[in-house]
Amino acid sequence: MDDYDPGKTFVTHMRYLEKIKDYWDTRSEGYSLQIAKEMEEKKDDFYRPYFQDMQSGSSVLDVGCGPGFFSLLLTSLGLKVTAADYSEGMLKKAKELICKNSSKEVEFIRADAQNLPFANESFDAVVSRNLVWNLEEPEKAFSEWLRVLKPGGKLLIFDGNHYCYLFNKDYAAVQNDVEKVSNHILLDVKTNVIDEIAKDLPLSKRIRPEWDEEVLKSLGAKNVETGILLWEGEKESVPVRFVVKAEK
Repeated sequence: MDDYDPGKTFVTHMRYLEKIKDYWDTRSEGYSLQIAKEMEEKKDDFYRPYFQDMQSGSSVLDVGCGPGFFSLLLTSLGLKVTAADYSEGMLKKAKELICKNSSKEVEFIRADAQNLPFANESFDAVVSRNLVWNLEEPEKAFSEWLRVLKPGGKLLIFDGNHYCYLFNKDYAAVQNDVEKVSNHILLDVKTNVIDEIAKDLPLSKRIRPEWDEEVLKSLGAKNVETGILLWEGEKESVPVRFVVKAEK
């Protein structure tokens, strides 16, 4: 991929990309309020240690930035942030958050996480939060994220097994408990659209982060590590939320 053209227009044949984008556009207002609540509750303090070894001035891609939770945190650490999302609604909210809370400059770009418009080895780090589960081609996304990382660059993925309850009895058994601790602010937006799409998404049928670890290693990532952030079930046997760390 040495001849990669950052100006190339990708043609996608993914079935749900535009529908997923439209859904998150409708969720952008509520998600923005959810992020504001997390900030008030100092939830960013939980994530801060994960970035503490990144040198000030390092270039970081916040892929699937949503309303800008990570983007704001990363700028506060002196990092050079590019915030990317396929949803125009999410990008609008991310810009508003940064403008309101930071004097730092952030580059915002509309981009599909599975087909990034960046040259090879563009970033010192790629970070993601609550994105991978709703990708149609997550393995392709991982390949892209590694491609745009510089040698030795870091990959940090925070995600969850959000729709495994559709196919796995252990997750179905704990779904009510998971919903009770959810902090979603929907503002009357119905989730049936994404619920139906999730039935066809590949990661709804995979238990993670084992899947992430296997795929990243197969793609040549180094020092792949995973950690469970939230357990549910009897004897805490069901991983709900997790983090994946890797290097190029």
